[in-house]
Amino acid sequence: MSDQSPVPSAPIQVPSLAKVVCPNCGSSTFTPLGKKGARGTAAAVGGMFGAVGALVANAANKDDLSLTPTNYKCDQCHKKFETMPLLAQPDEMLSAPCKVVFTRKGSFVGMAVSETVWLNGVKIGPVGNGKSLEFPTYIQNNLIFVTDQYGVAFKGCYRFAAQPGGVVQVDFNRKFQ
Repeated sequence: MSDQSPVPSAPIQVPSLAKVVCPNCGSSTFTPLGKKGARGTAAAVGGMFGAVGALVANAANKDDLSLTPTNYKCDQCHKKFETMPLLAQPDEMLSAPCKVVFTRKGSFVGMAVSETVWLNGVKIGPVGNGKSLEFPTYIQNNLIFVTDQYGVAFKGCYRFAAQPGGVVQVDFNRKFQ
């Protein structure tokens, strides 16, 4: 018989945007613009290489989970800022993960272009035309946005409060429904 107690597992570290505020005015409402340098890359690749450049950028976009600085625009003062997600605080954590089912509606125009899903400032991965992507969230307040193959965010984002053990269905066709 051992008198050692079990070693508690380390708490899960989860990125969150819940405590992010605009460094200019302190507002907590902002709109994602995409990853740093994405607009310049999109203009350069499109201008120099056209459709072939778009396919190369699309292929380079296939890496999985990554954490990079993301640009946002404050909804109050309209200034742009860049930030990394913060670590979720214990009061943000769910008692059980919530499953997110993200569905990209199919379209003829978008069939050759991959779009990338981001959750709380973390790149989850690409989702093909007419395909779905499933992933968990471990925190209550969430923000999903989608970028093109260059990393430029589409207009709009989807904010939702997750429920422990719940399922959230998100439909996307260059706008959230």
